[in-house]
Amino acid sequence: MRQIQYDLEIIYVYKLYYFFSLLIFICPTSLILGWRFGQMLGLLIFILSFLLAYFLMMHKKSFPTPDKKITARKMAKEITQDSTPLAISHFSSQLYFYFNEKRQAIALLEKYQNTHDPLLCATLADILLREGRPRHALRIVHDNPHHTSDPLLLCVLGHILRQMNEWQAAIRIYELSLALSKKSGFPCNGANRFTQFLLTLSYTATIHHSLGDCYLILKNYSQAKKHYLLGNIRIFDVSLWRTGKVPTTHTA
Repeated sequence: MRQIQYDLEIIYVYKLYYFFSLLIFICPTSLILGWRFGQMLGLLIFILSFLLAYFLMMHKKSFPTPDKKITARKMAKEITQDSTPLAISHFSSQLYFYFNEKRQAIALLEKYQNTHDPLLCATLADILLREGRPRHALRIVHDNPHHTSDPLLLCVLGHILRQMNEWQAAIRIYELSLALSKKSGFPCNGANRFTQFLLTLSYTATIHHSLGDCYLILKNYSQAKKHYLLGNIRIFDVSLWRTGKVPTTHTA
């Protein structure tokens, strides 16, 4: 079966839920052992189990995917009952990433592009960028009336400009995306509040890491280190931390 290449933002959320699932087993076990054999033993078991769960989370690389036939039936049912831009974005993402139906995904998103929904247009632009069509993706973003006010669209625009080696322009866009996300947040993708909170953390971390990459290219090492750090402190899993190849000694 083809391995799905998840974005780091999605991998981070999967990893955290995997860690939480281990904690669900660890906490009751530690309480029972502490009640039965003493608090110190229970605390020791909890600490060791917590560290083991963290180690397993760090080294978790792949996640199971649902059966394709079941997923296809569920997708067909959902899209017939709900044709909102959010549903279209989900449907197209599954077509592209899970079923590898690239043309169908792009065609469907382009069909509903005139809704000017930020999430839908961001999804389309992101897919086009992955397909090596940055100028087409750039036009999609610029044609959207929300492209100067939506944090997610600006994030995708920053990625496009980076791929086009427009480092200074990418920095300005990423900074604007961060500023707007603090006010309005990233658009909801239909997930529950806790998952949305985790996605906000991971998207914010990604933008900071992207800023670090831009500043590193421009040899502004102090700013690069600053943004790598700001990204890392938002990520619980140290295996996803970024440092870049910032020289240990440099002039300010």
